Amino acid sequence: MNPLFDELLGRPDIETVQRDYLALLDLIRDRLVSDFGIAPFVLDAAEPVTGSACPGEFSTVREAEVRHIAASRSPGNLPDEAWPRAVELVTELAAEKGFTDPRTVVDRPGDHEVALYDQYGAELIFGTAKNTIISLSTGCHLTSEAHRRGTPAPEEPLY
Repeated sequence: MNPLFDELLGRPDIETVQRDYLALLDLIRDRLVSDFGIAPFVLDAAEPVTGSACPGEFSTVREAEVRHIAASRSPGNLPDEAWPRAVELVTELAAEKGFTDPRTVVDRPGDHEVALYDQYGAELIFGTAKNTIISLSTGCHLTSEAHRRGTPAPEEPLY
């Protein structure tokens, strides 16, 4: 019995989460462009999604991962007077996937950033300064294979 594995088994698998969050980011970007008239977003990385082992207590669960969805940016700044409405829009859309109310990271004229979190530790960053940016990192989730199997993979010998 592995209580950490069992806890992760109660969450959606990482592939499902990645698919859902990519769709959420597409929706947020599309709405920001259509509702605020900003330039279309461009991806800031050659690889849109990267993965790594889970941090903290879940680092001992071999088939658990976090995924990092690269930042995308819209050239230019959202005006200060539009920022509250943009945060409201992002918050409303992200709430459909379980993200909480935004926490202010930066709030000064011409430079704003908020972070939203879900129940599994995912972090969505939305900000504007020289560019308007959005990025997302998932919380810790099991691979779909581990999720289907329902038990930790057998330990393989080291020799």
